[in-house]
Amino acid sequence: MKLDQLTIEPDSPLINKSIRESDIKNLAHGLVVGIERNGERHLNPESTWIFEEGDLLWIVGEKKLINTIAD
Repeated sequence: MKLDQLTIEPDSPLINKSIRESDIKNLAHGLVVGIERNGERHLNPESTWIFEEGDLLWIVGEKKLINTIAD
């Protein structure tokens, strides 16, 4: 397990999906522990949080799996 970051790019399939809908828990075998948006940090976001372009996600999970989430 590793703490890693992932930026939501303009063409990301995560845009307009909630944390729950994104299935990051299963895809990365981990959890979103924080999100940075517009200079504000949000720790332990709810599963209903909707991702937007430019969001910086902090994810604890399997590094090689985290890298495949936004592909």
